[in-house]
Amino acid sequence: MKRLFLVLALLSAGIGFYSCTPEPHFDNVPVITFESISKNTKLDGFGNKTDSLVIAVKFQDGDGDLGVSSTLKEDSLLYKTTYNYQVRTFRQVKGAPVEISQTISNSGNFPRLRDDNKIGPIEGTLSRAILIYPGTVPKNDTLSFKIKIMDRARNVSNEISTTQVVVNQ
Repeated sequence: MKRLFLVLALLSAGIGFYSCTPEPHFDNVPVITFESISKNTKLDGFGNKTDSLVIAVKFQDGDGDLGVSSTLKEDSLLYKTTYNYQVRTFRQVKGAPVEISQTISNSGNFPRLRDDNKIGPIEGTLSRAILIYPGTVPKNDTLSFKIKIMDRARNVSNEISTTQVVVNQ
């Protein structure tokens, strides 16, 4: 009986040991990877086709300080000029990507991702919608995007490139 109890105790301890997963270790500078880009076409109120692109990127951050701090007011100059989700847009011109500037920026701010005030690793997926307004790019234009994110400590991630997508078809 004692022997059975000892075997069960050791088995339980072994299962318990292997079921605990250690906390991952990520660098405090965010790292992102491209996950996907999808397109949804709808008619606007004037009967024009409008493309909405949703870009998803995976992220990892060692100290979890991603997203706009609640102390940063939406009407502050810093909030309006320093974006934590930075997007550059490219068109294919004669087979080569050429960066285009737009009157409406695709960059912006995403909210704080961790609300428990703990410091530690965080990972997940950020998805952001980008609208392609009629007349802003030619019909059947091929676009791609380069994206990077910034944490509250102003650490800037690597820059990723999306796959190409045809818009205004």
